[in-house]
Amino acid sequence: MSFFRNIVRSGLRDTDEYQKKRAILLSNYISLLLCGCLLLFFIIRRFVFGHISAGTDLHFLIVGLVSFIIPVLLNRVYFTTLSRILLCYTTVCFIWYTYISLMRSMKVIEQANYDSLRIYLLALSFMPYLLLDSKKPILLIAGILPTLVALVFFDWALSQFGVGIDQRGVPTHESALVGMRTIVAYCVMSISCFIFQSIIIHNDALNKRMLSELKLKSEQIETQNEELVQAQERLNEINQHLEDLVIKKTEDIKSQNEKILKYAYSNAHHVRGPVARLLGLIQLSKLETELDYRWFFEKVELSAKEIDEIITGISKELNEIDSTPITKKRDEEDLHN
Repeated sequence: MSFFRNIVRSGLRDTDEYQKKRAILLSNYISLLLCGCLLLFFIIRRFVFGHISAGTDLHFLIVGLVSFIIPVLLNRVYFTTLSRILLCYTTVCFIWYTYISLMRSMKVIEQANYDSLRIYLLALSFMPYLLLDSKKPILLIAGILPTLVALVFFDWALSQFGVGIDQRGVPTHESALVGMRTIVAYCVMSISCFIFQSIIIHNDALNKRMLSELKLKSEQIETQNEELVQAQERLNEINQHLEDLVIKKTEDIKSQNEKILKYAYSNAHHVRGPVARLLGLIQLSKLETELDYRWFFEKVELSAKEIDEIITGISKELNEIDSTPITKKRDEEDLHN
C-alpha cells in the first residue's frame, strides 16, 4: 500500500495550490486506472475471446502500458503540467492506434466499430476538465484539442488510413447523422464539464476564503484570550497588593492601638493622683474651718498644672506615634500606589 501511495502522490509539493494538487493526484489515478483497464481487457480478450490474435493483444498491451506510465514518471520528476497535457494526448492517440490497427486487418468493418470508437472518444472528453485549470485557458484548449479534432475530423482521419466508412465500412442511411449527433453529445458533455469545473473552482475559492477568515478570527480570539489572561494576571497582582496593604494597615493600626492602650493605661495612673488631690481639696473647702485659702488655691493650682502637664505629655506621645518614619513611609507608598 505504501508503494501504491507513493506512486499516486508523485509530483505533489506542499507549496502547490489545492487545485494543482488535486489535478496531479487525478492524473496519477487516471494513469493507473487506464493501466488496470488495459490489463483487464487483455485478460478478457486472451481467455474469453481466444480467436483474437494474442500477439497483437500483447503488442497493444505493451504500447498502452508505456503510454500511460510515462505521465506518472513525468510527475515523479515534477514535470506536472507536461504530464497532464501528455495524458490527454496519449489516451486519444492510443485509441486511434488500436482501432486503426484492428480495422486495417478487417475486410469489412461493421458500423458498431465506428460507433464504439466514437463512444471511447466521447468518454475521454471529460479528462481535460479534470486535469487542467480553466484559469489557464491555453493549457485547457491544448488538452481539449485531441478529442475535439478526432471527433470533428473523424471520417476524414479514418479515410487517410484506408478504413473510412465509405472505403471499408457498411454505410447506412443514418451514418451521416451519427457524426453530427456525436458532435452535439460532445458539446453537451464539454459544456457540462466546464460548468462543473467552474463550480468546483468557485467553491474551492470560497472555501479558501472562509478558511482564511476562520484562521484570522481564530488568531484574533487567541490574541484576545492572551490579553484577557494578562489582564487577569494584572488584576490578581493588584488584588494581592491590596491584600498586602490591608494586612500592613491592620498591623499598623493594631500596633498603634496597643501603644495607645499602653500609654492610656500608664498615664491614667499619673492623672489619678492630681485628680484625687483636687477632690480632697474640694472636700476641705466645704468644711467650716479657718483655712489659709491662699495656701489652698496654690495647691489647687499646682494640681491643675500637674494634670495639664500630664495631658500635654500624652498628646505629645500620641502625636509622635502618628508621625513615626515608618508610618509616614507607608502612607506615602499607599498614596503613590
